[in-house]
Amino acid sequence: MTFVTFLMTHKRPININLFKIQLPLSALLSITHRISGILIFFIVLPVTAIALSFMYESQQSYDNFVNFYSTNSFIKLIFISLVLIFQYHIFTGIRHLLIDFHLLAENLSSSFRSAVITLLLFLFNAIATIRIML
Repeated sequence: MTFVTFLMTHKRPININLFKIQLPLSALLSITHRISGILIFFIVLPVTAIALSFMYESQQSYDNFVNFYSTNSFIKLIFISLVLIFQYHIFTGIRHLLIDFHLLAENLSSSFRSAVITLLLFLFNAIATIRIML
């Protein structure tokens, strides 16, 4: 049997619908860690660089930015979101490093437990960050 006939005779899924599959929590954290990394590279870093370059121009531009931040709720929401994306990436990255260094077991129950702990730590940190930044 050739490889082509093997592929034609065996029924395999053509595309996988990720909305129908129940992924484990650790898999969702892994996927969202990658997504947050992409968001950091394409959104968080450029916006941060633009904001910092604007603030470093002079004392007046810094005061203008601080005044604009403190009076505009939408800008606050954007910067809080950017900080939370970065913090989420750090928390899940530390979890991945602990798994890579074999400090956390790689079975399903311990990966679920570490995912829950990571999400709880991020949630507490996010609440504290939002309270500080508002």
